[in-house]
Amino acid sequence: MRMKVSSEQRENYILISVKGTLSIENISPFETLVNKCVEQKSHILIDLTDLTFIDSSSLGIIVVYYTKSEKNNRQFALININSDIMQMFKITGLDKRIRIFNDLKEAVNSLDLSV
Repeated sequence: MRMKVSSEQRENYILISVKGTLSIENISPFETLVNKCVEQKSHILIDLTDLTFIDSSSLGIIVVYYTKSEKNNRQFALININSDIMQMFKITGLDKRIRIFNDLKEAVNSLDLSV
């Protein structure tokens, strides 16, 4: 399955959804969208419900934009990660660095984005 990325502006954050595989071969649309959101200084939630594969270069891109969001004092979190993808975050230790939530409601409430 090819990668599809979409975004939805919510009241206080942008919800980015990624479907399919996220790898070095197709990272460009994802990176462009996340970069735009970071430059707008938006809070960002990335929904990985339908992500089936992620490679190490894509993990690196997520770390880059997570770090940039932190420098802008903005929230950046991942939601709905399946167990296979979560293993990649655990192996690399990124589950301890990047905030990961089970669902959108939990993320919005924990990050206080509902205001």
